Amino acid sequence: MPSRCIVSTETHPVWSVYDRLRTARLNHKYYCRRLERYERLNFWIEVVLLATAPSSAIGALWFWDSAIGSPIWKALATVAAIIVMIKPLLHIPSRIKDYESIICGYRALEFDLQELRTLIEQRQAYDHKLQTELRKILKREKALVTKGPEPREHAATLKKCQDEVLSELPVSSFFVPEDHINAHSSPTRLPSSTTTFAGAVPADASSSADSTTRPPAQP
Repeated sequence: MPSRCIVSTETHPVWSVYDRLRTARLNHKYYCRRLERYERLNFWIEVVLLATAPSSAIGALWFWDSAIGSPIWKALATVAAIIVMIKPLLHIPSRIKDYESIICGYRALEFDLQELRTLIEQRQAYDHKLQTELRKILKREKALVTKGPEPREHAATLKKCQDEVLSELPVSSFFVPEDHINAHSSPTRLPSSTTTFAGAVPADASSSADSTTRPPAQP
C-alpha cells in the first residue's frame, strides 16, 4: 500500500513522536475524506435504484408519460440497469467498512501520540520511559500501515490533507527538550515506519529553527 506520512528535517529523537503524531492525523483526515466519497457514491446509487424500481411511487408519476418525461425515464432506467450490473464489482459496502475500521485505528493512534506529547511537555524531557511507550505505539502503527484499503493514494486529497495538518501542527507548536543527546541518555531518532509519498518534500524544512529556539512549555 502507499505510504502517507509527514517527516520533518529535525534531528532530535523527540521528533519520532511528533512526526508520527502528524502522520496519524494526516491519515485520519485522508481516510475520512475517502470514506465520505464512497458514502456519497453509495447514497446516490441507492437513490437511483429505488427511484427506478418497478414498485417505486416515483415511477408511477404522470410526468414520465409526457413528451419530456419519457426520454428522461428511459435514461434513468438505462443508468439503473448499468448500476445493477456493475455494483457488485465496486465492493462499496466492504470498502466503507474497511475505511471505517482504519479511521478508528488512526484516531486511537493519534490519541495515544497526543497523550505522549503531553507527557513530554509535562516532564520537560523525552526519557527512556517515554521512549518505551513510543515503541509500544509503533506496533499498533505497523498494523495500520499494512491494512490500508487503497492500492495507491488520491493525490489531490492527500495534498489537501497534508496542508491542513502542517497548518494545524507546525514545527513551532512542539516542545523540544533542551537536553543534549548522547549514547547514554537517549537513542538516536527512530526511523519512520513509512516513507513519504511520491514527490513529497520534507515538511517544515524552512522553519526548522523554530523548534530549537522555542522556550520550554510550562508543566
